[in-house]
Amino acid sequence: MGRSVFVLAWLLAVAAWMARHHVETVDVPFAEVKAGLHEQVLANEAPDPYQYKLWAITQALEGVRRATDAPLLVVLGWNTVLSTLALVLCHHLWLRSLVGRREALVGALVLAALANTAFRGYQHHPYDLWGLALACLLLRGVERSWPLPALAGVGLATGLVWEKHALVPVADGLLGLGRRPFLAVLLRGAVFLAATVAVPVAIRLWVDRDLSAPRPSVDGAGVENPARFDLVLQNQVPFVLPFLLTLLVTWRRQPRLVRALWVALPLLVLGYAAKRFILYEVRSFLFLIPVFTATVAVALRVSARGPARDPGIVAPRCGPP
Repeated sequence: MGRSVFVLAWLLAVAAWMARHHVETVDVPFAEVKAGLHEQVLANEAPDPYQYKLWAITQALEGVRRATDAPLLVVLGWNTVLSTLALVLCHHLWLRSLVGRREALVGALVLAALANTAFRGYQHHPYDLWGLALACLLLRGVERSWPLPALAGVGLATGLVWEKHALVPVADGLLGLGRRPFLAVLLRGAVFLAATVAVPVAIRLWVDRDLSAPRPSVDGAGVENPARFDLVLQNQVPFVLPFLLTLLVTWRRQPRLVRALWVALPLLVLGYAAKRFILYEVRSFLFLIPVFTATVAVALRVSARGPARDPGIVAPRCGPP
């Protein structure tokens, strides 16, 4: 009981640090931008992809604002607090499916440290942290071998606020290869993937049902070179490289799921490059954060065990002087 209270206190502290950091660096400085986008989504006038990604969370926030008569900035602030708390707790559940309590707590501190990079500038919309929290819960389900209906249900719910969790069925399929018959893996993957993308597709079709012309897109708009390799190096290399090195050093000791999840890195990079989307925004790669923290947590578990002792070597006994 005492250990559980200690863990909960630490997790609440981490959530409080992160929430304050987000409010001060994202919510308050960009309050007018967020309010303007909020009104655009309500009027179904936001560009692609904001109209689709923000639709569900905007409807929910607007409902709360009207019910409480609170200013939008206050509602957004509470959304940040609650979504950050959900992220920290679900992230802890994900890590606890892989490692012990101590390593999971260190993983929470790594999560907080990554916020210093991920929260720089206008890096998050109101749905991002909810999506990442539910994705962590989905990862726990895969690691704990939840039945397909449970995974599909969480995938459907996550689709209300996110779409990058569609990478989880890819990792789950890689994990199933060699364990289950190929056709069974293919069928499971198809159902799982369909569940993760069903809601985002439905939202897109719903909000565009009365449009007479394609919706304007903001991806790459006003950016002569969306790649901006100088910014990619400046932003993404410190974000990715330490964890990639950790993976390489501890590759053989990493769980199969963690290794499979690293496939998300090249998939995201290739997908963004092919679509000429902006590569240097860290928030576009938020899905990698629980992969990074899991890699570090497992590496800490490995190092804590220390090298195996050679039974053929016996330490000399020290007699009395």
